[in-house]
Amino acid sequence: MFETWTDKFKRKFNENPWVPLGCLATCGALIMSAYKMRRGQSKEMNYWLRARVALQGATLVALVGGSMAIQKQRNKDKEAVGIEEGLPRNEGNVELVREGKKEADRKEFEERLKDAEAAHEEEMAVRRLTSARAKETIAASGKPSARAQASVQKEEKAPAVEEKKSSWKFW
Repeated sequence: MFETWTDKFKRKFNENPWVPLGCLATCGALIMSAYKMRRGQSKEMNYWLRARVALQGATLVALVGGSMAIQKQRNKDKEAVGIEEGLPRNEGNVELVREGKKEADRKEFEERLKDAEAAHEEEMAVRRLTSARAKETIAASGKPSARAQASVQKEEKAPAVEEKKSSWKFW
């Protein structure tokens, strides 16, 4: 798509408004110095020429600072989306990269979820085994040890965990 000069000016002005304002102020100082020179007022002309130099310096600082800030923002956006240097920056590629990143995140989450479910199953099996051993000890000796009795009481107080499949749904 072709960008007209007015569109480009608007975009550049929105990115860094201090540069065009500095240019206008510099031109204003130059015009005032020319006006004072035509009237023969050399002291005022020198004042406006010095003001022009100071305004040019401020405009240059705004230009450099603004371009550094814009570059930093673009790098931050690239990192957030995952675009590498050298890839074209059109909308289609950005969307493809975003979708790929979402898919990778989804796969990573699913793997972590499976690992957590497996760890939970192992923990529940150990609890059942420990509880069964404690009950066997109590039944065999008639008198439970303090440890076995605590284990049984702990199991009785714990709410029953209903085992079910993952209810994770994809977006």
